Amino acid sequence: MASAQAEDGSFPTDSTLSLLLDGEKTSTTFRVIRSFTPFTKGQVYLVEYSHSEFPAKLILKVYDPRFLDDRRLKPHESWTLAMESLVVQKWEQGQISDDFNICDLDDDVELEPWHWEAALLFVGENVQNGGCGIQEVASDAGPVYSQVLWVWKIAAHPAQSRATQPRAILIEYIPGVTLHDVDSTVVRPKLYRSLMGAVTRFDSLGVNHYDINANNIMLAPPKAPKRMVVIDFGFAGVRREGMTDEE
Repeated sequence: MASAQAEDGSFPTDSTLSLLLDGEKTSTTFRVIRSFTPFTKGQVYLVEYSHSEFPAKLILKVYDPRFLDDRRLKPHESWTLAMESLVVQKWEQGQISDDFNICDLDDDVELEPWHWEAALLFVGENVQNGGCGIQEVASDAGPVYSQVLWVWKIAAHPAQSRATQPRAILIEYIPGVTLHDVDSTVVRPKLYRSLMGAVTRFDSLGVNHYDINANNIMLAPPKAPKRMVVIDFGFAGVRREGMTDEE
């Protein structure tokens, strides 16, 4: 099986990804079954791993600052290892805060290329923090939720080819059909009630999904649904104490 990424940063079918948990030195390898395209904020794959510790199939979301679609907004700011290394160095030296946001810079700050690179890098970091934050409240939200299982880093090959390890999130795979495509006659009313209850519960727990629509709601099994699940928390945020929805 191939392990190299394609030129656009994607992992082809039957390729492998080596993932590392924080603090671990030994990587775990997953095989790509298929990709879900078009990619938007990150890359989404169906992967498998033959080990009893994991479900057989999982959804993997990859947030690599080198290939994020945001980079296409400024094609002249192409990725370089030197620029990525500079941003990581500034971060490690405390010149960039953990909550860096390019939109928070003063108007009189003259933007430099490293500002843009830092913004892309912190998309992945914020994904990890957001994924963990949402995972904190998932147990209180009930079964109407696609569980965030683990937050990983992608192991670069060779290691010196990257200054950082891109973030990846493993999520529960829901083998079902979307609310957009389901036969409405097989959906029981109590599933809709459970969905509305989950949305209310999310709000009370400080979770904002920001993209609930018929394509982000899965029903399983498809022909006789017993579960309605909200998926794709790519734009979601966790509202901390003292914050408003706008923040």
